[in-house]
Amino acid sequence: MLSTAFILLFVGWLAAEFLSPFLIIIPPPGHRYDIPDFDRGSFQNFELVTSDHLKLSAAFRPSNQSETQSVVIFVHGIGGKKEHFMGMADWLANQGFASVVFDGRAHGQSGGRYCTFGYKEKQDIRVIVNWIQEKLPGVKIGIWGNSLGGAIALQSLAIEPHLSFGIVQSTFADLEQVVFDYRNRILQGLGSRKISNRALRRAGWIADFDPGSVCPAQVASQLEQPILLIHGEQDENISVDNGEQIYQALPSSNKHFIRVPGADHFDVFDKGGPRLHDELIYFLAQQR
Repeated sequence: MLSTAFILLFVGWLAAEFLSPFLIIIPPPGHRYDIPDFDRGSFQNFELVTSDHLKLSAAFRPSNQSETQSVVIFVHGIGGKKEHFMGMADWLANQGFASVVFDGRAHGQSGGRYCTFGYKEKQDIRVIVNWIQEKLPGVKIGIWGNSLGGAIALQSLAIEPHLSFGIVQSTFADLEQVVFDYRNRILQGLGSRKISNRALRRAGWIADFDPGSVCPAQVASQLEQPILLIHGEQDENISVDNGEQIYQALPSSNKHFIRVPGADHFDVFDKGGPRLHDELIYFLAQQR
């Protein structure tokens, strides 16, 4: 009996010490988001190289109107890929907006092994901004991020002056807290903050980034650009309190927070319906 207990404890320690860090930084293979219908022939595929020499697989969706109002960079969530935003890019094209969709590092057809939750990804956004500026000089550029992508968007807005506005959907306020929340939910309330923080520190060491510096709510306090926040009120993956914390941190008066009643992490637009789409168009129209 004692030996069995010792073995179980040892296995648990091994998992916490060596497996947990990789579960944090290696994106899951699947994703609950459906891939929408989109006009595949309207996307122009291209590749970029990041500052640390990784390949990014991307696609450009031009506006369907004669004049491009602005360009939106879409940033998907963890385990996602560029195709998840292509239906939305088609929709924006009919409103006069062009888009760039891309596979984030360690996702889809892009290079890299680890996700760093915006620490390195924000520099990848700068490479995309430079590409847009060369293709469409003088055009206004915004960023739209979902879940992990929202955290990347906020961090990118803080360092890239050519990003004029942001749409941030269902994202977290602090990396350390959200990692603990996920772990605690999986372990049904038995998660340990000390063990969670240790796993996150090891994950940072493995992936060569500082997890303590990934705090979207803190970054939000530096932003002056117009920001639209969207969050489902029943989100169990990342609670709506995260969106509220980010909203309160934003110093700009040009900020908006849409709480979607009844929506969880994966059905914000289904539950938001036409009203949410109308509010999005209204916000985007102000950014032209």
